Amino acid sequence: MVLKIISSLFFILLVLFPFGQLAKIPLSFLNSPDINLYLTDIVLFLLVLSWGAFKIFDKKKKYHLPPLAKPIFLFIIIAVVSSIVNSPLFTGREVRIGFLYLLRWIFYAGLYFVLYDLKDKLSWFKKDWSCFLIIIGSTVAVFGLIQYFWFPNLKALEVLQYDPHFYRLAGTFLDPGFTGIILVLTLILILTGIFNGSCQVLSPIQHPLRQLAGAGARWKSLYVNHPFNLLLMIVVYIALALTYSRASWLAFLVGIIVIILMKKAWKILPILLVLMVATFYLLPRPAGEGGKIERTYTIWSRLINYQQSLIIAKDHPLFGVGFNNYRYVQRNYGFLKENEWQVSHAGAGADSSILLVLATTGIFGFLSYLWICGKVLKENKNNILVIASLMALFIHSIFLNSLFYPWIMIWIWLLLALVKENK
Repeated sequence: MVLKIISSLFFILLVLFPFGQLAKIPLSFLNSPDINLYLTDIVLFLLVLSWGAFKIFDKKKKYHLPPLAKPIFLFIIIAVVSSIVNSPLFTGREVRIGFLYLLRWIFYAGLYFVLYDLKDKLSWFKKDWSCFLIIIGSTVAVFGLIQYFWFPNLKALEVLQYDPHFYRLAGTFLDPGFTGIILVLTLILILTGIFNGSCQVLSPIQHPLRQLAGAGARWKSLYVNHPFNLLLMIVVYIALALTYSRASWLAFLVGIIVIILMKKAWKILPILLVLMVATFYLLPRPAGEGGKIERTYTIWSRLINYQQSLIIAKDHPLFGVGFNNYRYVQRNYGFLKENEWQVSHAGAGADSSILLVLATTGIFGFLSYLWICGKVLKENKNNILVIASLMALFIHSIFLNSLFYPWIMIWIWLLLALVKENK
């Protein structure tokens, strides 16, 4: 019974994923604009709690910790200590809200433990997990294209503190950069699947299709192979190009180069370079700064953001300011406007994920987080999908706080829990 509940909650989580920010729960009735809560948070919370209850009462099988358990536990301990050490600097309400964000990270990391433990029991997902992710990523691309052509002007969202993007594909995440990295991870997954000859996108629904077609019918013709994957790549790449997100483009370039190097597929390199150059010159140039690929204002704003993060880290070197009290520290330093510090979507994070870790958990948290990253690379040094995905994500996280973006965490923890089956 509990396993059915866990399986159902996980399926709901996957269904909610492509809806991104549209699944946000307004908390205006609590007068808490500095708290962001999503349906995915609630589902994941229930999922991990259900699994925890299942493991407590399940005495039949001994639980084996996954490879990343120790560095994850160490980071959590340091983050908790950091929050306790810095609690006198904030009000009780601010300490509680900061702890809620830490709790969110813990539960999202809990997905890794759940899937690592139950991957053999989730038979509907284990075999075709990469196909499910491709379907999710492709859905994100389709939603993004609908937004781009039907709702190209997002200026109306400025009242909700979202950037007023104009003729940029922002998708359901309402941000070209975060939508872009999800599309990049999808493209990497499709390409590695093509190399491995294992990526057949309709496999999750093959069984019901076979039943509908009948035993004697040519149901295998419904089973999608490389031509359909190539079509998906084109659609997802077009969506990626229309984000005008240079961080996502760079992440894509790095991820594909990693695949080329590890697969020694040198013939792809000139195709990749021609594709990127053609994209640069053929993309439409809409009015506004966002459509200017050569824009410089974002570079200067990020450099200022990096400098501010380093100032905070320098003033709190050992344990940082507490995970995640960053919004309140930025307010105290005057880095956020007085009338926007609570509602600004950029207030709770830095433009660089690594600098955010350093500023909020200090050198001890920084080193423990690097241990997680190093352990991942060591455990998967020969796995093209993991290495390419992580290298692309690390590059992207230099420019946006993508390592702590909820939907990216879902994707990566899921990948790390299941990828051993698909080397």
